[in-house]
Amino acid sequence: MSWKTTVVLVILTAGVALSKYSVQTDIPQEAVDRCHRGIRDGREKCGEFANLRKNAASEASDARRKRRQVPQDQSGEKPKLDCNVYKDTEHYATCTACEAGTKTGDECKKLPKPEDLIDYPTIDKTKCLDIEWGTGREHTAADKFGNCMATKTDDTHRYITSNNVPDFYVNPYCPIGLGKGYCVQQEIDAGTCFFTGLTCGDKNNGKGTNDYGDFWVPQEDNYKIKLEGDPTQADRPGDMYDATKVGGAKTNGAAQGVAINGIAIQGPNDAGDVSIDEAGFQLACGGHVTPPMGNDETTGKVPSGPPKYHFHKSPECLSPFTDASKGLAAGGEPYKHAKLMGWAMDGFGIYAYQDEGGKTPVVDECGGHFGPVDTGEVKYHYHSRAIVPYHLACQGPALGQCNKTQSGTNYCHPGCGYQVCVQPGTNEKKLNEYLAKFNDTWLDKYTVNPYNGVNAINFGALTVMLSIVLNILV
Repeated sequence: MSWKTTVVLVILTAGVALSKYSVQTDIPQEAVDRCHRGIRDGREKCGEFANLRKNAASEASDARRKRRQVPQDQSGEKPKLDCNVYKDTEHYATCTACEAGTKTGDECKKLPKPEDLIDYPTIDKTKCLDIEWGTGREHTAADKFGNCMATKTDDTHRYITSNNVPDFYVNPYCPIGLGKGYCVQQEIDAGTCFFTGLTCGDKNNGKGTNDYGDFWVPQEDNYKIKLEGDPTQADRPGDMYDATKVGGAKTNGAAQGVAINGIAIQGPNDAGDVSIDEAGFQLACGGHVTPPMGNDETTGKVPSGPPKYHFHKSPECLSPFTDASKGLAAGGEPYKHAKLMGWAMDGFGIYAYQDEGGKTPVVDECGGHFGPVDTGEVKYHYHSRAIVPYHLACQGPALGQCNKTQSGTNYCHPGCGYQVCVQPGTNEKKLNEYLAKFNDTWLDKYTVNPYNGVNAINFGALTVMLSIVLNILV
């Protein structure tokens, strides 16, 4: 074998070895208008939603009763029964009989929804739900401005009950302006405006409104979230709003997670398919209230109910953000890894802006990555961002496939150029120990960005280098 052949073989061998570090990411397709991903049973056409809104008030009670009779998935269809959720309850025998087909009809239809069997923590109804904005007690910091949140855990899950009242003061709110409507022109043109005919500041809008706009109305919501998400789960990435596939449950269909104060973290868009920044909505502390849609809870067809407070953007008035931004003289810690600001429905933590050393997090298309958190533990987690999608675009890891989870406007991050993103400087041993808890060979199947002093060579660049070397040798 000649020395020229040896050089070529060495380069080719290196190319094969190093090509595992390269990946071709899909270019996001042109965004198309879609209906609000947060609406339960929200797979119908947006035009149908707009027409149904007119009858929402009269149908609310019937729709609510129907939803409670049979477990429903987000498509509005009856899913296959999973009787394991009824184990150790009086409903298990009925469920197995319905599953086997020996029982049908009303007995099967009346099986309670699995989430109704969950023993959520309780909040004081009088103190937490029988309160009204602007009447006194909830306007004091000592009482957290009316905020109520109860949590408990078992061996596998965290359970949260919240009244959806923020623990800071908020003024009456109009998304576009007093005397204006609730939709931007893009939503009106696309037929995704659910709030035609509503004018902000009209007291006839119902509960939660006054002459100056809309304000929060206490409403109870419940969440069941795994204590620890599994990054090696086979069906990743997942829909940003999913709860059931990741072993969770929620009563707020629009939530993709929950902040540390119990307020729902919703997606990057409001009721239409336009992001908060594209619409030009101004949010104090990253949140606002839903438009006033009557006194019934949200139906399975259209959004309804009184104004409910929630976050879209980063809640920069919460301590995980202010602890980093208030200045060194005031005890600020801008150069430490950000603190936990919430939990995504898949069990992974959501942290404030900065990574270790105050560096920018290197995240995947979903908005998450592997790396150390504020405790020093290495794990998969998300970071809030000042840009769309603000928190997460999908449930990660993205594995270069975030685009597949987007059924309308594409909210994916650009990613790090690899299927798996690891924060540079991450301890490799700690990363492997973390993954070994789930699947110690999982990482071998994917391309990984250089994160620990290992230089990855893009296969395209290697091809060019090979061509140059061959030309020199020839």
